[in-house]
Amino acid sequence: MVSDGAWGKSHPYFFSHPLVLQTTDVDEAASFLATSAVPYRSELLAPASTFSTQIFGTHGPRMRLSRVKTTGAMRVEARLPNDSYAIVLPVSGELEHSVAGERVRVGSECGLVQSPLQAVEVQTPERFELLFLKFSREIIVQELEKLLTRRINAPLVFSPGFNFRTQAGQRFRQLVLSLCLHLAQDGTNDDPERGKRLAARVLENEVVTLLLEAQRHNYTRLLIRKHDAAPWQVRAAEEYMRTNAQLTLSLGDICVAAGVGSRTLQHSFQRKRGYSPMQFLRRLRLERVHTDLTQPDAATTVTKAASCWGFLHFGRFAEEYQMRFGEKPSETLQRARRR
Repeated sequence: MVSDGAWGKSHPYFFSHPLVLQTTDVDEAASFLATSAVPYRSELLAPASTFSTQIFGTHGPRMRLSRVKTTGAMRVEARLPNDSYAIVLPVSGELEHSVAGERVRVGSECGLVQSPLQAVEVQTPERFELLFLKFSREIIVQELEKLLTRRINAPLVFSPGFNFRTQAGQRFRQLVLSLCLHLAQDGTNDDPERGKRLAARVLENEVVTLLLEAQRHNYTRLLIRKHDAAPWQVRAAEEYMRTNAQLTLSLGDICVAAGVGSRTLQHSFQRKRGYSPMQFLRRLRLERVHTDLTQPDAATTVTKAASCWGFLHFGRFAEEYQMRFGEKPSETLQRARRR
């Protein structure tokens, strides 16, 4: 059982996505999930047993999210089409999956990464609840090619078991929870839908990048190689971020602009600047918020200024802002208006 600390009761928005299907028909559930999550075939282990499922769903700009709450022990065979990757995370219950001869127990300490055309077999318990994140193959592969700064020839295949006990695994789970929260809430600026899309796009970028860097796959060896970037490449990355700070940049976008792989760029930034490229981007955006608050118009608010520059967690933003500029963002705005 996943602890409350993982998804739990302290995060009510996680459970507030709309109910899109409630059924006792096994085939109806499979037909719906074939599009929103993973295509599969199933049979009840006991023909007389009762089956019921509730499917809650939403989507971001480039992914679909489905939470499935099911009663009825089943034998399931699933296979993704060639155009999708899926991540399966537990909400409650433990399910043992068989993937390419490897057994993966999806539970509180492990999730599942399913690659295109990969066959998965699982025998479910009587009651379970899972979360599915489904990304298009194009999004994942494009970001990998940006991080590598080269095209890939063979299909990208992930190791199926995602260990949540590692630092990267814990960070991944936090990002997914944040994505769930933002998709369940309204936007935070004058255009609610725009704010919602911006938050989701930033978090989707982080989820994809972390998946590619933390989870082993057949291109990991190339991805972790590092050299020293030339000084002009570090400067090119910085200039690219200055010019495009208002966009939802991924690490891969910055690598392409600098012409070096992700591990080389991160290594060189740390050695030459003392921080990572994404930390530089965050500092830069803090400065842009500060400029907006010191030169406000009638519609300027702290929340609007922060969300326009991609700050999604306002408590953490306010702390970082105060550490950087020695005052709260609201104080900067009030002082500017008095002046």
